[in-house]
Amino acid sequence: MAKDEDYKRMIHTVRWLRLRKGVLTRHPVCEMCEKEGILSPAVEVHHVVPVETGLTRMEKENLMYDAHNLMALCHNCHVSIHQEMGKGTKAGAKERSDEKTSAACRKLFGEEGGGFF
Repeated sequence: MAKDEDYKRMIHTVRWLRLRKGVLTRHPVCEMCEKEGILSPAVEVHHVVPVETGLTRMEKENLMYDAHNLMALCHNCHVSIHQEMGKGTKAGAKERSDEKTSAACRKLFGEEGGGFF
């Protein structure tokens, strides 16, 4: 489960619930299973680029509500994707934290820390 406060707030909005329902209505079959020739009902919506990777609230909202950043998945495929991404592990959390720090430095200084650290 995401720990980002912005994400937790957005996941309960009417805007998200409507978008989620629309994605599942347009894609009632799991998109990953379908590629394998398997028909499994899609019951979850996955953000391809995780919302938590946004550095600002606006970036997070753009990722959250971008229909092109969403996939309709069955529960098993959704869990599998998150395991592959390393979510839920200490190593995965550290890696994501390091990536966010590097991205913030690039945004502020134009490179990894700009020699200030």
